[in-house]
Amino acid sequence: MTRSSKTLHQLIYCSRVRIPWPDQEREVAQILAASAANNEPADVTGLLLLHDGWFVQALEGPVENVLTTYGRICNDPRHNECKVLSAGPAEHRSFGAWNMCARRLTPTDDAILQTLQMKGLFEPFASPASRRCACCRPCAASSGARSCAAPADVPLARGR
Repeated sequence: MTRSSKTLHQLIYCSRVRIPWPDQEREVAQILAASAANNEPADVTGLLLLHDGWFVQALEGPVENVLTTYGRICNDPRHNECKVLSAGPAEHRSFGAWNMCARRLTPTDDAILQTLQMKGLFEPFASPASRRCACCRPCAASSGARSCAAPADVPLARGR
């Protein structure tokens, strides 16, 4: 499938994590494995962030495939309270090198935390729509073209 900007769509959503803390590393690895299997053939790329009991994820690709992927996520028992934060056409991919990347946010991720205006509890619904997409860009900029760097104390993996 051609990665044309005419068909490119980006959707950012949040959901509550329904994975017990001790199982999160294993479950996120399973999410990444499923993402690798599903997203590459569907031409979907993105980034999955974990913070304070929330997933925040950016999905990008052809609109039908992005919506199908989001529907599958909403039916996944590891997610609860799925809510679209922003969705619409995109001029280019922000995460084109990754069929999916996962990263846990820590207090040292100042650029991301400031973008989300976090000064206490994480409230993904409170950020203005224009800033929701921006919260993911520092990860893309700091991680390089084909890698997904997580802080050393948070060994989440990449899907590609």
